[in-house]
Amino acid sequence: MGGVWANRLIGDYNWRFLCMPTPPWQYDRPLPPFYGKDDKLSLLIAVVMGVQHALAMVGGIISPPLLISMTGFKPENQAYLVSAALIVAAIASFIQVMQIKIPGTRYVIGSGLLSVMGVSFSFVPVAQQVITTLSQCACDGEPCTFEGTCVACTSPLVGKCHTPEEAYGKVLGTLLVCCFFQMAISFVSSRVLRRVFPPVVTGTCLVLLGAALIGSGFQNWGGGVYCSSQVLTTRVPCTGNGEVVLPFGHRAYLGLGLVVFFSIIFAEMFGSPFIRNTEVVVGLLVGMIVASNVHYTDCIEGVCTTKRYVTGKQIADAKWMTFLWMRRFPLGFYGPAVLPMLFAFMVTTMECIGDITATTEASHLEPVGEKFEQRIQGAVLADGMNSFLGALGTITPVTTYAQNNGVLSLSRCASRYAGYACCGWLFVIGIVGKFAAIILTIPNCVLGGMTTFLFTGVVVSGIHVLNFGEGLNRRNRFIAIMAIGVGMGVTLVPAWANITGQAAYPFEGNFWPVNPAWSPSFRGFRDSLIIVLTNGFSIGGLIAMVLNLLLPFDKDDAHVGLDADDNAIEKEYTTLGES
Repeated sequence: MGGVWANRLIGDYNWRFLCMPTPPWQYDRPLPPFYGKDDKLSLLIAVVMGVQHALAMVGGIISPPLLISMTGFKPENQAYLVSAALIVAAIASFIQVMQIKIPGTRYVIGSGLLSVMGVSFSFVPVAQQVITTLSQCACDGEPCTFEGTCVACTSPLVGKCHTPEEAYGKVLGTLLVCCFFQMAISFVSSRVLRRVFPPVVTGTCLVLLGAALIGSGFQNWGGGVYCSSQVLTTRVPCTGNGEVVLPFGHRAYLGLGLVVFFSIIFAEMFGSPFIRNTEVVVGLLVGMIVASNVHYTDCIEGVCTTKRYVTGKQIADAKWMTFLWMRRFPLGFYGPAVLPMLFAFMVTTMECIGDITATTEASHLEPVGEKFEQRIQGAVLADGMNSFLGALGTITPVTTYAQNNGVLSLSRCASRYAGYACCGWLFVIGIVGKFAAIILTIPNCVLGGMTTFLFTGVVVSGIHVLNFGEGLNRRNRFIAIMAIGVGMGVTLVPAWANITGQAAYPFEGNFWPVNPAWSPSFRGFRDSLIIVLTNGFSIGGLIAMVLNLLLPFDKDDAHVGLDADDNAIEKEYTTLGES
């Protein structure tokens, strides 16, 4: 009897494989047993496998809300968004793993696989741009102070002054409408989706999205986003690194970021499978330990003061427990953001299809047939529904992540019980308010060293996707050249064609000057197109999609069409997804 209970509690997993460090020259270690998607696990195995998946996701889940909140949010709202993102990811992942059948139909909600969801990076550039636009207006020629004294705004785009939190409420309200687009896509034949969004389109989008995000990572690595934009003019010092305030690119900032960078490399070279699955968290933890134990001595006119990179004030002030709606944002609607948001939902849909295909293969299941098509349909529908629930829970859209596929392959555990345990871990971490406060005390330079690694993974995923199926044949190479050329150019030179105009008067540039006689509807249409043009991954992805539909196929080009072989098609989408 005791042996039965011991097996239920501990199981027979090869713990030595999971926990022992890996010498770079060793390649013949025995593998642990494989657990299928419906296999029951012992309590200890489920808990350990769950925490692996959770820790592998944490870095990606918290990055989008942190990037969005850096547009001027109050510190307490930043901490809340980190906690809310983890809670929403836990609930969304549970729905995705569980799979719920819609009564009276052949449709389902959820993939029924060990698929973990997190906040999508695709909406970060759009949300940042909308918040910046709505926050940058002037009253009688002076910047808004958001103190309630200024009501009318001279910019016809906004109509009144908005705080970043009010602008974020408009982002959430617009997402509540746009997410129905992805729900509708889930009922479209996957063969049609593959024809409209082949690897050359989705790969291009991922490359451009990652390139834009790498810029944010490097700005934080050098000290901060705002001070990086001022480096050639007023040399504004960087805040957000504890008590240490230095110019952008200071060697102290770069050094702390390199600590994270080299810690991740070291974990990859010598770490056990468990450490390698959570190397992003390991790098962040090592960076925090170093930043907490070093200081910067600032000497002015012979008087020296010691300043710390990490202070405990926010941790001490934070509450132990938190939950959704502890902070609320006034919902609104911002029409110009609809087009770029719809395009971002297209991107996350194809990411979802790729991730589910990769998870299916890693789970030792066939990526073809009726059951597989049902998993794809359920996963995309769950993405759309969870994005709706996420917006109600004050978080931007969620999508199926790709990180857990590596964890699944290394641990050889595809059981959904591990997925349920992962959801539990994410939920617990999210409701502990002190955890979010710890995240906010991370210096910008340390956070930048970690996020740069994450965002570069998105670019590498895009390059890998571009080589799927027919690869970069002449036709696909031409499409990628045109799309990446324009998209990367917009990313590197935001003032291209003077689209953005002056900060106090958004979108008043020379590219398409505003006519005061325009109707509000036409003005909104024009502003929507301007947002698409000023967003590298939107304009690049749009060019790739249009060219893919218009350009003819050469005789020798193998291509993904509506009449292509199913098995060949599915093999093309094995690792597409967020990094």
